[in-house]
Amino acid sequence: MSSRQDDSTGLERVVFFSDAVFAIVITLLVLPIAVDAGVDSPPDVRLAVLLADLTPRIMAFVVSFLVIGQFWLAHHRTFGLVRRYDRLLLWLNLLALMVISFLPFPTALLGARGSDDGSVVSFYAGCLALASILTMAVWLHAVRAGLIDEGADRHVVTAQTRRSYASVAVFVVSVPVGLLGLTPALLCWLVLLPVARALVTRVGTAARAAG
Repeated sequence: MSSRQDDSTGLERVVFFSDAVFAIVITLLVLPIAVDAGVDSPPDVRLAVLLADLTPRIMAFVVSFLVIGQFWLAHHRTFGLVRRYDRLLLWLNLLALMVISFLPFPTALLGARGSDDGSVVSFYAGCLALASILTMAVWLHAVRAGLIDEGADRHVVTAQTRRSYASVAVFVVSVPVGLLGLTPALLCWLVLLPVARALVTRVGTAARAAG
């Protein structure tokens, strides 16, 4: 592994590239909806009927948009504190982006096969869990390798680390939960995840006040 680099331009390129990947991935999520609503639809089909037929794909799009948005927020928080980089950080970031770039595929499966197919929901949840693990790995390496801002509040760093562990735990738990269907998995991603992050943040705040 190469020594860490303090080149701010190089770090900006990493951030710009990552943001571009997130933007492209989120844009690709809508393609299955556009394709299904395209020229193959008979011209006499009522709009309400067409939208009803597309509901599973629209739901899959909304879910993935919100979840990928949470990954982007986590990435934004991480690189808001990172001031240096090394080769391992670049590779971990690339691996995380690779998994996130793959998410339009399980999203399309989810929309096509329906929310009641537990195997598809579980596969989708597994992809999210892997993305979460790699996102956490980027942060943990940045902290342990001394790549973050030396003046960063240690309580902020600790809180972000706890949120990372909480996120991974929720996404991993959602894999077996996904076998029960999309609704239980949604409760994990859109309800349990924010609650878990809020709880670990509150615990950290209480510990800071007590200390």
